[in-house]
Amino acid sequence: MNNKLNNIKEIKYYTDFNLVGEKIVQWRSAKPQNESLREIYFAWQDIGFYVNNLIMEQRAFNQSLSEYRADKIRAINRARKADEKIAELENDLKKYKALYG
Repeated sequence: MNNKLNNIKEIKYYTDFNLVGEKIVQWRSAKPQNESLREIYFAWQDIGFYVNNLIMEQRAFNQSLSEYRADKIRAINRARKADEKIAELENDLKKYKALYG
């Protein structure tokens, strides 16, 4: 997907994540004995780690895909050059055979 769109989506996610996180931390500080807030706090952290992991995996996948494509293009170009060189050498061979039998 387009890097610019991914960056915009990530910025939106991080902004929302931080907004929610700030509120959860404020509420937890105000009521440290509240078990529900404690559970929400740790669930929020787990969600953050999970989404961050997904983002990192997607970036690694995109990078690998980009490298595979570059390798493929490089291999195709090398094969084309090799074909051209083979054709050139075959023409030279024909010339030498015509001259020297």
